[in-house]
Amino acid sequence: MARIIVTPDDQSDVVLFDERVYPIHLQNQLSSLQVAERLAWAVEDAEEARPEGERRRIRMSLPA
Repeated sequence: MARIIVTPDDQSDVVLFDERVYPIHLQNQLSSLQVAERLAWAVEDAEEARPEGERRRIRMSLPA
């Protein structure tokens, strides 16, 4: 079992995303896109949580 954790930076104790991922979650398109979508939201939230001077704006779009 793998675990995905997203925090704003290495020094932060704020956890924006913490999910256990099993191989079955990636074996079909729908569930793997759902995992990727939740991860993308957490990464965007982490970027927003960083101070303004440290932010980099990168847009990512998932396939429909």
